[in-house]
Amino acid sequence: IRVLDLIAKTETAFGSVAEFAWSDSGSMLALAIDTGSDGGNGIQVFNAQTGVVRGLAASDSRYQKLSWREDSFDLATLKTLTQASDDSTGYTALVWWGLDQGRSDYIELDPAAAGIRDDFEVVVHSALRWSDDGLSLSLGLRPIDLKQEKDSNSEDADSTSTDIDDDDLPGFELWHSTDVRIVPMQKARQSSDDRSTLLAIWHVDEGRVVSVGTDLQAGSSIVEGWEYGLETLDARYPWGAMFGRRYSDTWKVDLATGERDLLLEKVRYSWSSAAGRWQMYFDGVHFWTVELSSGSRYNISANLPTVFADTTYDTPTDLLPPHGVGGWLENDEAVFLYDQHDIWKVRPDGSGGERMTDGASSAVEYRLARLSDDDIPGYNRDEPVYLSMVGLLSKKEGFSVYTKQQSVDLLLYSDKRIRGFQKADSIDVFVYREEDFDDSPDFFSAGPTLQDSRRITNINPFMTDFDWSESELIDFISESGRPLQAALKYPVGYKKGDRVPMIVYTYEIVSTMLHSFEAPSESDYYNFTAWTHNGYAVLLPDIVYTAREPGVSALESVRAAVAKVVDMGIADPERVGLIGHSWGGYQATFLPTRTNIFAASIAGAPLTDFVSFMGQIHWAPGMPELSHWETGQARMEVPFWEDPEAHRRNSPIHKVHELETPILMVFGDNDGTVDYDQGTEFYNFARRAGKEMVLLVYEGERHGFRKKPNQVDYHRRILEWFGHYLKGEPAQTWISKGIPVADQEDEGRRVATKGKSE
Repeated sequence: IRVLDLIAKTETAFGSVAEFAWSDSGSMLALAIDTGSDGGNGIQVFNAQTGVVRGLAASDSRYQKLSWREDSFDLATLKTLTQASDDSTGYTALVWWGLDQGRSDYIELDPAAAGIRDDFEVVVHSALRWSDDGLSLSLGLRPIDLKQEKDSNSEDADSTSTDIDDDDLPGFELWHSTDVRIVPMQKARQSSDDRSTLLAIWHVDEGRVVSVGTDLQAGSSIVEGWEYGLETLDARYPWGAMFGRRYSDTWKVDLATGERDLLLEKVRYSWSSAAGRWQMYFDGVHFWTVELSSGSRYNISANLPTVFADTTYDTPTDLLPPHGVGGWLENDEAVFLYDQHDIWKVRPDGSGGERMTDGASSAVEYRLARLSDDDIPGYNRDEPVYLSMVGLLSKKEGFSVYTKQQSVDLLLYSDKRIRGFQKADSIDVFVYREEDFDDSPDFFSAGPTLQDSRRITNINPFMTDFDWSESELIDFISESGRPLQAALKYPVGYKKGDRVPMIVYTYEIVSTMLHSFEAPSESDYYNFTAWTHNGYAVLLPDIVYTAREPGVSALESVRAAVAKVVDMGIADPERVGLIGHSWGGYQATFLPTRTNIFAASIAGAPLTDFVSFMGQIHWAPGMPELSHWETGQARMEVPFWEDPEAHRRNSPIHKVHELETPILMVFGDNDGTVDYDQGTEFYNFARRAGKEMVLLVYEGERHGFRKKPNQVDYHRRILEWFGHYLKGEPAQTWISKGIPVADQEDEGRRVATKGKSE
């Protein structure tokens, strides 16, 4: 690597550098030297201010994971126990204190003397993390030769197995109904499992190691302050882990002694406080806290006049989730909790709290603006707290500030999409990003009040040279009587009173894309801007679901939204098309089997059979569909045999014989999310029923298409499909009668060259 001094205009070069890391304090650079052999390896440190290079360690081992302590000149690294060329996976750790004082002496971890079991070793898969006082360091441990140990201890082990050649071994997978993680999931996670570690703490000054983790598949963490560690275990609740109703226990570990205590039992939602004094959890109704030092437990929300459970959550569950947690006041004096609209500042000892905002009166959602990357931010009581604002009905966005006088001052609130709010590290300068459907994103900078904002980018200045469409938020009532919203994007050059063809794009809550900017692109096959520039209105209606009725819920919402735009005199009722992908593809398959309001439909990677799909595998992560099916997006709540009629009622394939709408169904034949068989199954049913359908399959593609030629091809076929059925353009041969395999390469060439010929 080369280090350039931009002021002195000098350069210092280093060779054979495997890793490097700059200190937070000063300008000190740590270098791990790896020559690729067993000689000349080591650790060096370069002081960029003085130009001095010092060697800190040298050996035939390999050095990795350089880690400086924050705001200090203390350094840690890992070193292999054997020479670099060996295959050994074991490491030791080295620590240097006060490198700014010219010291080079280090402390080396002695695993045996530190209390690490002889069947465990320090491994390189976890980053080193320093305690604030520099006296402790976190490490990752793994059992030594875990697989070999399992095999040798197995009751099924055959002493003669080593005499059998690999070619003579059977090839099989054994799936058992008691597997919490089924075989495909185990295979999909094999790489991460092989790198998982048990969290341990090396007390450097005492030469002791205390283990926090006990299960390689469990999560463990260090609580701020380094007095306690936590381990979360779900082994007692295998049924919930298997079928989408996950619970876990949390154990508290004293980092000084290793003593373990059961802190939380059978919880789903939990948080550690910013300063490390409390553990908080949500029981579906109330927030509770547990003081780590004493074990005292408090219900902190029971006496507050609001509802913290998300009662708008429209997915079947045995435990409602909370609206959220915003962070903590410094020293854990209070925690910020969210209800549907507002922020509450609540004391963790159960002594009460107060509402900070008044969003409920105006249907505005207030949340704390995240100006820090901290997972659980701690807010300074003496500084203003910035808040984000979203109009749940107006779709306006902006920011306000909660002052030291405990008032909320409005800073910015506009009919635009406003995101990316950040603050400079050392001065009171803020930046944010603003965009609209017809205005590409630009960045603005401003002072603390945001009143002096100035545009600092002008990404697409040429946009004013082109016509652009407009977007509008519309309200409608679903057929079940529920007030909902939709975003309507007008075709470019729309004249009031004209009835135009309309494409309906569905998923779940999509009206939030009202202000989203999309640059026209053929590689973005679902591009609303491209559609509006081709003369289509685009409707994005919200869908809110009822348990066991995902298809019926979509029908009640979408049909009402289309009727609203037709009644407005905008959409031509004879020229309405439907499109969606994945869950939206399911709707684009289901709705045409239950209503004839669509002239054509395009379904990308859809679920089609509500009986067979429940038993399929989400192949990319190797997960069974069951949790996704009952308590996830499918929202069926129960297995097929408990409510077979609901499964048939919401299944596209069970009404395929009543389909009157031409469907273009699109799949990648390597889809790891929705099994490709869902496409071929529906195709065969539709073909037997004599229905008009085209199945378009992209070779080697997954759930989303990654190859640009395929993206462009699909984009253009969407326009040809809707061009024929919604605009009356002549049908291409692939639409009217298909293309023989021998001619399909020429058909691909025709579409690929279409843009050039035009």
